[in-house]
Amino acid sequence: MDLSVLQYEVVDRVAVIRMSHPPVNAFGPAFLEDFEKVLERLGKRGEARAVLITSAIPGLFSAGDDVSQLREIDDSLLELHPRAVATFDAFEALPMPTVAAINGHALGGGFELALTCDFRFMATGSGLVGLPEVRLGMIPAFGGTQRLTQLVGKAKALELMFKGLQLEPEDALQAGLVTAVFPSEELYERSLDYAARLARQATGALASIKSAVNIGLREGFRRGMKEEARMFRQNIRSHDAKEGVEAFLDGRKPSFKGQ
Repeated sequence: MDLSVLQYEVVDRVAVIRMSHPPVNAFGPAFLEDFEKVLERLGKRGEARAVLITSAIPGLFSAGDDVSQLREIDDSLLELHPRAVATFDAFEALPMPTVAAINGHALGGGFELALTCDFRFMATGSGLVGLPEVRLGMIPAFGGTQRLTQLVGKAKALELMFKGLQLEPEDALQAGLVTAVFPSEELYERSLDYAARLARQATGALASIKSAVNIGLREGFRRGMKEEARMFRQNIRSHDAKEGVEAFLDGRKPSFKGQ
C-alpha cells in the first residue's frame, strides 16, 4: 500500500495507523487519499481485528486544519469538506473496535477524528483536546457538533464549543471526553494492549454490538432495536457464538475467529 502521510502496520491483529503529515496532520487531499486507501484495505484484507490511530509527530495528534491556509477560502477547500465527512463516517462505521492514542494536542478536526473512535486514551501532560473553532469565528465541521453532544450531552457539549475550551487530559477524563489517562511513557503500549485484547474477543459479536449502538444513536431507539434483532439473528448462528457456548460448557477458554 503506497502511503504518503500515513504509516500503517499490523501488530497483534491490530492495524496501527500513525499520522505523519507535518506540521499539524492537516486533513488535506493527501491525508484523505491515504485514509481512503487504509479504509479500503481494512475492509478487504481481514488482517486486522481492531484499529489503533495515533500520531508520529511528537506533541501533536492533529489540529485538523492548518489555520494559515484558512486566510483565503476557495472552492477547492469547500469541495474537500464532504469527502472528509464521508471519510470520518466510514472510519466510525468500521466493524471493528477503534482506539485513539492521543499523544499530543487534538484540537478542532483532530479531536473530531478522535471522536469517531470507540475509545480515546491520553497521557498525563500530553496536550490539550477540544473544539475551539468558535475562537476563529468558525464551527466544528467534521461531525463534532453531533458526536460531542452524543458523548457528553447537550449542555456540556454547548459549553465546550461555545467557550472553545481546550482541556488537559485529567479534565478531559472528568468531562467524559476520554476513556482513560496513562503515564506518557505507557500511552502507546497500553493503548495497543487494550486494542489487542479486543481483537482477541468475538469480534463478529463486537461488530454487531457496535452497529446496533451506532444506529440507535443516529436513528433512534426503535430503529436501534430493529438492528439489534437483526444482528441477533445473524450472530446466534455464527462460529464464535457456537464456540463460546461450547467453551463455557467444556470449562475452557474460547478460541474466537471473529466469525
